[in-house]
Amino acid sequence: MDTRNVAAYAQMHRTQSYGTTAHRMRRYIEPWVQLARPRTLLDYGAGQGRFGAVIDVPTLEERHLYDPAIPEIATLTRERYDYVISIDVLEHLEPDEVDGVLADVARLTDKALFIVTTAPARAILPDGRNAHTTIQPGPWWGEAIGRAFGVAEAIPVWRKNRCGFKTYRSPPGEWIAAGAKLAKAQVVHHRAKWQARRAG
Repeated sequence: MDTRNVAAYAQMHRTQSYGTTAHRMRRYIEPWVQLARPRTLLDYGAGQGRFGAVIDVPTLEERHLYDPAIPEIATLTRERYDYVISIDVLEHLEPDEVDGVLADVARLTDKALFIVTTAPARAILPDGRNAHTTIQPGPWWGEAIGRAFGVAEAIPVWRKNRCGFKTYRSPPGEWIAAGAKLAKAQVVHHRAKWQARRAG
């Protein structure tokens, strides 16, 4: 779905490194997608990071990328997906575009996972505005996602100024399984950071 700032983001993608947040969010995303066992997945607003191409989900048979600002992935190739991820995308919309984009994602899937930043970006648009053109607190985003999907279940994202939601409810056993996967990923993440500091 094209939005008003697509041309600005197309220019940014041509001239700078931009849109790689999802890789840093990996440990918050993969457990939920893995437990859903999707066969088809779409990374909506994939950016340069294209996390959907490398996400570790053994059940996947098809993984697609979509970003209207990057010509080679600017076209959707399916009408429905088992699962959609959209990481650090919604805050780049104008406020009056949020509901329309969420409705577009809801047209593509019943199961989606969103991570949203709730503070200004370091990046600046070509017109001088901050790249995060809709800055709202987590509950506001939960309400918007809930309007589109009927469900917005908050998920743990232990990073400053970020919130996460999935658009389906999970039974207690799935929460326990996701928590175990996240805890393991957290250990790996912090060990890697510690080793990097020692090496540096």
